[in-house]
Amino acid sequence: ALPTGTSRQKRNHLLLGLLTVILAGLFYGCFGNDWISIGIFTACIVFPVSILLEGSLTKTERNRIFVIYIIAFFVIFFWAAYEQAGASLTLFASEQTDRFIFDWEMSASWIQSFNPFFVVILAAVMPGIWSLLNKRGMEPSSPTKQAIGLLLLSLGYLVICFGVKDIEPGVKISLVWLVGLYFIHTMGEICLSPIGLSMVNKLTPVRFASLMMGIWYLSTATANKFAGILSGLYPEKGKTKILLGYPIENMYDFFMVFVAMSATASLILFLLSKKLQKMMHGVE
Repeated sequence: ALPTGTSRQKRNHLLLGLLTVILAGLFYGCFGNDWISIGIFTACIVFPVSILLEGSLTKTERNRIFVIYIIAFFVIFFWAAYEQAGASLTLFASEQTDRFIFDWEMSASWIQSFNPFFVVILAAVMPGIWSLLNKRGMEPSSPTKQAIGLLLLSLGYLVICFGVKDIEPGVKISLVWLVGLYFIHTMGEICLSPIGLSMVNKLTPVRFASLMMGIWYLSTATANKFAGILSGLYPEKGKTKILLGYPIENMYDFFMVFVAMSATASLILFLLSKKLQKMMHGVE
């Protein structure tokens, strides 16, 4: 008879192989011959499951890994909305934003420089805010910070919704609305991105550190692919696009998708924060 460890290993390999085939078939039905999408979405599930099947994990380690997976799932919605900066938001800046500053017209691509500019400023400010809150015993937990990041993302899109609401086709809005969106989104990024990486490092067993960091970035890859799918909903004249029964006919409808998606993810994560904090077993 085979040793118990070897039997378990073979069983796990069989389960992972079966799961891979099932998921690849499922995603093939969704994406057709888009093998990049099939590969990304399949890997995003199979690799995390492979770690959970590792027999050496203790209950505490398993709980902490579950926390990483749960938050990584919500982070997908953050980056899927945030990465519209390189797609639909740049197109919006080009087509429907007044980019004139006095007699000079700013290139639409230059608007993306607002984000790194705000990152430099806020990266020096936010740690001070967390430190001040920590001294007063009010610093939010890591899951709560992730939820705050999602909420700020939703607020950023809500700002641009006010800018485009009831605007007639062909009318351009002020650049101020996009600047406001990028500023709020950058605050959300500072709340979520570095905190998430730190959390993965603290919660992961040392022997899985590199692999778990890779899985965390795999969720980002999934989000970027999802972002591309969502950017395909960008309004086109004379066409109505549908997302889960919701009609998208103009920019207000389009941006409200991201308001609702981010706000819903934020609310659920806020509600789960206390439970997730307990599952972290003392890790801050």
